[in-house]
This record gives sequence, structure tokens and C-alpha cells, in this order.
Amino acid sequence: DEHHVVPNPKPLVDLASFLVGPRAAVNNTGSSGLNEGDPPLPSVTAQLIVDSRCHLGECVLWDDRTQEILFISILDSTFHKLNLSKGSAAELETYKLPKMVCAFAMLDDPPEEGAYLVGWEDGFQLYNLTTNTPFGEMSTGESVNPLGLPDRLNDGRVDPTGRRFVCGGCAGNPGPLKVYKCEYSSESKRLYHEPVVDAIQTTNSICWSLDGNTMYLANSPDLTINQYDYDTSTGALANKRHFHKKPAGFADGSCVDAQGFVWNATWREGKGTGFVSRIDPSTGNEVFRVNLPDNTSEASCCCFGGPTLDILFITTARERLDPSSEPHAGALYAVKLPEGMTGLKEKRFIIS
Repeated sequence: DEHHVVPNPKPLVDLASFLVGPRAAVNNTGSSGLNEGDPPLPSVTAQLIVDSRCHLGECVLWDDRTQEILFISILDSTFHKLNLSKGSAAELETYKLPKMVCAFAMLDDPPEEGAYLVGWEDGFQLYNLTTNTPFGEMSTGESVNPLGLPDRLNDGRVDPTGRRFVCGGCAGNPGPLKVYKCEYSSESKRLYHEPVVDAIQTTNSICWSLDGNTMYLANSPDLTINQYDYDTSTGALANKRHFHKKPAGFADGSCVDAQGFVWNATWREGKGTGFVSRIDPSTGNEVFRVNLPDNTSEASCCCFGGPTLDILFITTARERLDPSSEPHAGALYAVKLPEGMTGLKEKRFIIS
């Protein structure tokens, strides 16, 4: 199976130099390259950081406390860590898990090192991804995949309050799944979840505006990112509306920068180079792009990291691809962005 390949744990760049090195050169004259006559679009090209060779790399997060990039490979059932502070001594750490981890969140006050809120294929749990041990029961609520695999959870993120983890399904069986809010009860000391969107095929692009009152969400087959009014006191969604139509490919994972722009990873599944779009929150227009090298087509998720949050990290996949045409599909990429483009610290889930 071409998907079961051994990752190269050594970073392919000098991480210490990369963190403090020059910013990527901006190409201000290149076309978006998708349609003839498209106007020029400023862009940069990411660098290959580590050849992680994930079947489905996802949910990349920057841990500002430990200076680590964290991500998963859903279909490999693995969790990965790369400590950037170790410089030339850094190596990718890989942890094999008992089932598919589809999303995860850092904790505000973790009871132990390696503890996270995990969105498994079949529900939510507080779990240590490095020691492979639970420290809580599965969340209470309806089954998130009542027909079983290949239905599973997918994209998820902690909301601006830190009190909710919003995460939705990816349907492999006929029929839609749902998007859930998962919360922690300080009384019962347990997680519980309930739906906030009742029908979705492939959940992606969950993130929030700077004021927390707008949530972005994509049903990837629709090729569109939508906006919802978000009630920060209850987690309820209302007033669904169109935000951004993908010019090519599918909307995958997103994050929001310190200027309020949405950065969306674009999954093209062998039909052109993958990229990350920077999207203006006021117009829904793409205003900047990060292209992947090496013909890598399946950009899956992105986050800001590094000491000053000016590096964009991008996970990729090797799903339904010819590996000979995309030699580094499934790798972790990154780029040091132009001045003025910086991110925000990732929200952490509160369990107190």
C-alpha cells in the first residue's frame, strides 16, 4: 500500500535558521494560474520542513508553551510533534493510537503532559496522546457516526471562549452527519456533546472572526465557505450566509490571523498545486496565496507558529494520489510570511 510509508523524522531545513531567517520573497506579478485572464495575485511558496508522509495530515496546531508543532494523520491513527526549539537536534515524534484521531485541542490547564481533548472517529474524550492513556470517559450524547466507519468526525477547533470544542463529521456512508459542540461539565467532571448543525457531508474550515461573533464553516463538497452568527454564550449558530467560493479545489482547514483574514487550505486531489488562500473578511475575496512546491496538491490544514507567529505551517495528504507524481505528498510545509501577516495564539479548552 503506497500510503503505508515510513516518515523521515529529520527536518529538511535548519529550523534555528528558518525561524530567524529571511521572509519568503513575494511574487507580485504572477497570475493565480487557475483561469486564463485571472488578475495577478501576490504569492509566496512554502518550504518542505519534514517529510512526514501522512496519509491524511490534519489539525496542525502551534503550542506556544512548548514551541512545538502538533499535527495528526487521521487515516494512519498517528499523532506527531516537532519541537522547533531543539534546532538541528529536532526530530519528528510519532505516536501510534488505537483508532483514528480526527481532531484535537490543547488544554488550558492540562492535568499531565501530553493530555488533550481528542475528537476520535466515534466521539470525544480527554486523552493522553503520548502515553496512549485516557483520563476521562467518552463524552455523553448521541452517536456521532451511528452507521460506523467510514463515517467519522473531522475538522474541529476550540471556540473563542475556550468553553466549547466545535467539531463535525465526514460522511463516508450515504447520508449526512452533524456538527457538534463539545463542552465540559464541572459538576459531573465529564464531557458532553450536542449538535449545532444537523446535516453536513464533510466538515471543514471551522474558525472565528476576531470578535468571536462570526463562525466560518465549510461543507467541502459545496466548494464554499459560509459564515454563521455565533452566540458565544450558548454556541448556537444562526443566519448562514455565503462567504467565499473556491476558484479550484475544495475548502479544507482554516485559521484566522491577527488582522482578521481567513487562511484556507485548498485540497486539489491531484488536479493542480495545492495552496493556502488569504481571504479578506469584508469581501470574501482571495488577496494573497501560499503555494506548495513539489506538485503537492492536497493542502489540508494550516496554522500560525514560531516565536512571533509569523510562520504559516501547512499539513498535506497523499490520499488517492500517484506517489510518483507527488513525491512529498503528506509532508509538513511552512513559510515565513511577509511583514504584517501574523497569527494568533490557539485557544485552549478549559476543563475547570
